[in-house]
Amino acid sequence: MSQVQLLPAGRPSARLILTAEEMRQVDRNAISVLGIPTASLMESAGRAVAECVLRVVGSQRSPMPRIGLVCGRGNNGGDGFVAARLLSDWGLDVEVILCAESTTLGPEAALQLSICRAMSIIVRVVDDPMGFSDLPAPSTYAVIVDALLGTGSSGAPRGAIAEAIAYMNGHRCPIVSVDLPSGVDGNTGAVPGDAVWAQSTVALGASKVGHWVYPGAARRGQLIVADIGLPMAAFDDDTPRRRLLSPEAWQGALSPRSRDGHKGTFGHVYVLAGSPGKTGAARLACEAALRAGAGLVTLGTTREAFASVSGLLYEVMSESVLHPGEAAVSAAERLVARIEHCSACVLGPGLPTDSELSEILGLAVPRISVPMVIDAEALNALARRPAAFESSTPKVLTPHPGEAARLLGCSTAEVQADRFKAARILADNLGAVVVLKGAYSLIADPDGQMALCAEGNPGMGTAGMGDVLAGMIGALLARGLPPFEAATTGVAWHAHAGDRAAAELGETAMIASDILTRLGPK
Repeated sequence: MSQVQLLPAGRPSARLILTAEEMRQVDRNAISVLGIPTASLMESAGRAVAECVLRVVGSQRSPMPRIGLVCGRGNNGGDGFVAARLLSDWGLDVEVILCAESTTLGPEAALQLSICRAMSIIVRVVDDPMGFSDLPAPSTYAVIVDALLGTGSSGAPRGAIAEAIAYMNGHRCPIVSVDLPSGVDGNTGAVPGDAVWAQSTVALGASKVGHWVYPGAARRGQLIVADIGLPMAAFDDDTPRRRLLSPEAWQGALSPRSRDGHKGTFGHVYVLAGSPGKTGAARLACEAALRAGAGLVTLGTTREAFASVSGLLYEVMSESVLHPGEAAVSAAERLVARIEHCSACVLGPGLPTDSELSEILGLAVPRISVPMVIDAEALNALARRPAAFESSTPKVLTPHPGEAARLLGCSTAEVQADRFKAARILADNLGAVVVLKGAYSLIADPDGQMALCAEGNPGMGTAGMGDVLAGMIGALLARGLPPFEAATTGVAWHAHAGDRAAAELGETAMIASDILTRLGPK
């Protein structure tokens, strides 16, 4: 089963990623500006949740399952009441656990609760932490619906709310969360206290930032983004442009070539990579550039590595361009001259870690006019020379969280705590497209666009994967794609090939070179 399901898949809003407050503004626009009744949105939300529960129940093949719905006082609880009513009407045995006094509910939620009671659905009211000891035992429910907090969660849950979360997790049965697992911060993915471990989460209208940032992302299970009747007119023009990449975003890279094309037609990539002990990075980046459609690839490397790198790939030209003891100015001039004869360049995979290289790159990068990918050690070298990023040459930076932290002057933990913010600041400050690698890689550009790749798998967390990605993006730049499109296409293509490798080899056994042989259409 896919990790993310969009219902319907073609609806543009299904690919948006919003904060909790942005989602609330969309709801306000729909209700106050467009005149859509709250009850109508609640009905659609509850139906989406009920349908998800049916799918979970169907997979269990239980003859007469009992469903427990744990509801809070807000609209999230109202969605749960609608789901309870529908599931009961569809013939399931349903019980509601209300974690609030009935008199504290909002008007729409109170209406749905009154309908449940009129239908003789059991409603157990628990507004006291001690009351959970009187509830049915863990073996009672086949599925639990978490309609407790949703996007209203902030700070560590306390009192009856904390007990309700512990109660749901204690059942060890499938949990379907409404909008967000209770206890997960929708803006950051933080889990400041306890949070629900959901098997499935039904995101209402659009996914939230908290669905995509760990540790919250680990709590949501399969994510279903459900249409609840919010028209596109409810989404402001200034709604942040964060979106999910389509799983098919890579397919344009395999469009048919012109019949009269030749190796010069498809671009020439210069790869500056490799050093003693790190020649594999150079090979992976070069072969990736070729496999991603570049017509020509030239490898420039250090004098010490040249002998072992030369001939690693029959199809790649190679040369020594970084000579020990040579003046940085002359080395930079020669490097720029070589790169300027190419269509794009990739700087960094497997380069040595020394101050001499930092000086050479600091002098060369501002003078390069062809589009470039800056990766690995080139990022670390230039982090010490931020002025090198000031040229207007199109750039794609591909940092992992540690490299991003060095560029930002903060800790890796701070980057991981708010990956969206980190990618945004890097793109803005450096005037470049940034690919922040990791689980759910992010692509940001200086114009405010941001895309997230939901594909890929943990097996891709292994040496050399970044070298392959850098080479692929370099090839796409050389073929003429604009930087943001080259980055999004490359990331989606790389993830797709990684998922193919995992399906064939398993996540544990796959290695970076397995990606190279799975970039074709089949």
